[in-house]
Amino acid sequence: MLCTREARRGFFPVFLTVMLISSLACGYSLYLMNRKAVLPGSVETRGSVLSVRRRRYDSALLIGTSYGRFAGYLRGNYLPREGSGVYLRGALFDFKRAKKNGGFDEERYWHSRGAVKKIVLFEIREISPPKRIARWRAALAELIDERLAPLTSAYMAAFTVGRRDDAAIEELHKRAGTSHLLAVSGLHVWIIAGLILSLLPLRGMLRFAAASASIWLYLLVSGLPVGGVRSALMIQIMLLSAVVGRPSSAFNNVSAASALLLLANPWSFYALGWRLSVAGALFVSASVPLFRSSLCRAVCVPVLLWFVTAPFIASAFGEAPLAGLALNAALVPAFGVIFPLVLILSIPPLFELPGAWIASAASESILEALQNFIDAGASLFSGAALFNPALFSASVVIFSAACALRCSSGLQRALLLSVFFLLFMLYSAAM
Repeated sequence: MLCTREARRGFFPVFLTVMLISSLACGYSLYLMNRKAVLPGSVETRGSVLSVRRRRYDSALLIGTSYGRFAGYLRGNYLPREGSGVYLRGALFDFKRAKKNGGFDEERYWHSRGAVKKIVLFEIREISPPKRIARWRAALAELIDERLAPLTSAYMAAFTVGRRDDAAIEELHKRAGTSHLLAVSGLHVWIIAGLILSLLPLRGMLRFAAASASIWLYLLVSGLPVGGVRSALMIQIMLLSAVVGRPSSAFNNVSAASALLLLANPWSFYALGWRLSVAGALFVSASVPLFRSSLCRAVCVPVLLWFVTAPFIASAFGEAPLAGLALNAALVPAFGVIFPLVLILSIPPLFELPGAWIASAASESILEALQNFIDAGASLFSGAALFNPALFSASVVIFSAACALRCSSGLQRALLLSVFFLLFMLYSAAM
C-alpha cells in the first residue's frame, strides 16, 4: 500500500490486512486515550523543562518528570530555561475541558503535547543548566540575536530554533494569512531536504544516511514540530523506497507518516498544527497530479488549499484572512527561493566570515521586500472569512473529492463520495 499507485491483482487480501492493522491501531489508540494516570495530589520532585512558551500575561511550561509530563503556568520575571534541570513542588489537577463547542480545550491541547496533569507550582528553581540539544538551541539563538541584523534575526530565529517573539512580524503574517511561513513545517523540511540532496555528491546508502541525519538534526534544533516530523517521516519513506528500488507515492507517504504520529500519541489529532499540516499535505499530494499544466497547478492548488484549511483557522482564531487566498499562490513558490537564500546569506555574519556585511545587507533587503509585498497584499485584500456551514462544506467536498480522484475514482464517483463524506461530517458535528 505504501509504494503502489493503483489497485492491482491481489489487492483484496492486502486491503483486508490493512483494515485489520488499522482496527488494531484504533483499539490501541482508544486504550491510550482512555488510560488514566494514577498520581498523588501533590508532588515534590526533579525534572527538566521540555518547552517554554511566553504568552501575554504568563508563560506555559512543559516539564518532564519521573511521574510523566506536567503542564504549568508561571507569572513574574523568573523563568527557567528550556532544557534546564529543575526542582519543583506543587499540586496536581486534571485539565479543564472546553466550556462550549469550539472553545479552548485545555485537556486536548496539553494531552496532544504528552502532558498527563496540570501542576500548580508552589516552588520551582533551576538546579542545572540546559544540556545536549537544548544547549545547542540556546547557543544558536544567542548567536542569531547577537550577529544578525534585526529582520534576518527575527526570521532566522523562527526558521531554525522555532522562536517567534517579534510581535510586529507575527501580527503582519497573521493579518495576511501567511503565518505558516514562520512556523517550521513540512514546507521548510522539504526545502532543506531538496537543498541537501542537491548538494550531496553521494549515492546509495551513504546519500540516504547523510540526508536523513541532516533532516533530523534540523528538526532537533527547531524543537521537533509536528508538521516537520510528519514531513521527515514522509521523506524517510521516499528515500528508503528509492534505495530499495521501489516506486513511491507522496499521498501514501503522508497517510503512513500521519498514522505513525497518531499511533505514538493519539491526542495529536486535536492539535491545530497537526490537523492543518496533515490536511494540507494530503490535499496537496492528492491534487498536484490532477493538474497537467504547471501554471494551472501553481495557481489552483494554493487557492483550493486555502478553502481546505480556512475552516480550521476560522474555528480556532475566529476568522481566516482573505489575503491568504491571493498571497499564498505567489508566496509559497517564492518562499522556496527566499528561505534557502536567507539561510545561506546568514552564514557569513553568523561565523564572522569576510564579506559578512554584504550578505547581511542583501538578506535584510530581501526580507524587507518580502514584508512590503505581504503588507501591500494584506491591505489590498483586507477582508476575512468567518466560520460558517458553507465554508465547512466547501472544505470537506474539495478535500474528499481530491482524495477520491487521487485514488483513481472517476469524477462522478468522487463527487458522490465527497457528498456522502460531507453528510457524515455534518451528522458527526451535530451529535
